[in-house]
Amino acid sequence: MKPENMHNTLPCDAGPLIPHQPPMLLVNRLIEKADDSVEGSESIIEAVVPHTGPFLKNGSLLPEYYIEVLAQAVAASDGFPHEEGKKPATGLLAGIDEFFWTSKAKPGDLIRITVRKTFEFGAAFILSGFISNKSGQIAKGQLKIWKIEE
Repeated sequence: MKPENMHNTLPCDAGPLIPHQPPMLLVNRLIEKADDSVEGSESIIEAVVPHTGPFLKNGSLLPEYYIEVLAQAVAASDGFPHEEGKKPATGLLAGIDEFFWTSKAKPGDLIRITVRKTFEFGAAFILSGFISNKSGQIAKGQLKIWKIEE
């Protein structure tokens, strides 16, 4: 197995790190994981915008795609490193703040999602993130996540 395909070295396949399956699985690779002990540390996740699925209408991405791909990026980061036999990280999207779209991605585009934790209190987290493609920033916003520890 190539190192980039293993789930305990980076970069790695994001699929095993989150509890989603196609067509709801939207993220592809975890490139970098934030170091929680370093303020401002960021996780970087890549995704290829799908050509089909629940987030497309008449060939265009619905705005909900950007919120979901950002939430899945958070889950992929939380799920690393993946331990064999262990369930992927889980959490609930509890809120959305200050979400803006500055551009649109197209099906087939490679996008990069950057996530940074800005607040933590027990199981409650606020994360800032932005989504970009080769042309620049597409969307940014904050997610409120309630993490479920099993």
